[in-house]
Amino acid sequence: MSEPKRPSHGEWDAVLETDQVYEAELAALRLREAGFAAQVVDESFRQEPLPAVRSFARVRVLVPSGRAQEARDLLAVALPSLPEDAEGEPS
Repeated sequence: MSEPKRPSHGEWDAVLETDQVYEAELAALRLREAGFAAQVVDESFRQEPLPAVRSFARVRVLVPSGRAQEARDLLAVALPSLPEDAEGEPS
């Protein structure tokens, strides 16, 4: 069974697709911190009062094609959770 075709933008491949810009930006930040070149492409269509429809809300995170699988693997690893009593940065 073959893996589904993933969107490609020239020499860049999509490693994450979401409907929220902030989720894509956080994923791209995580990838950049790990040494990847990453781009966020917001292909959303917004017009009020259009509800949040997945086909109109598409934000992708792209990395160079040669490192796409490595990036997907990194994003698949869960981040550690904050302790329940965490309140934020100390002042």
